[in-house]
Amino acid sequence: MVESDSSLTCGQCRKSGNFTAPVSVILVFAPGLTKPYPLIPAEEYRVCGACNAIFTLVTRATEAHPTTREAARELIRERVAAGAAAIGVFHDMSTVEELATRTLVLEAGRVAEMERVRQ
Repeated sequence: MVESDSSLTCGQCRKSGNFTAPVSVILVFAPGLTKPYPLIPAEEYRVCGACNAIFTLVTRATEAHPTTREAARELIRERVAAGAAAIGVFHDMSTVEELATRTLVLEAGRVAEMERVRQ
């Protein structure tokens, strides 16, 4: 359900007007977790309908949680060992150094650096 509220502006895309009703909990299902991990916003949170801000919120929250972060690392290790290619977006350089064979660094949305780390 998307509500129109011109007083709200998205912090990511800066658009106004298309937001969900208030969200009280987001459940994250991740490998390695025995049950869903609840993300409970500290204040009223409405999801922007014009961009992917909700994905940014969930990604940052799950990256911050050690169980989900390790589960994601393990999943990437397993899939790559089985021959799959993986693209990961990480803000944690230790994860990049551990898992990456090639890196791409973005600054202000543009490619600033590309490097092959290892074979």
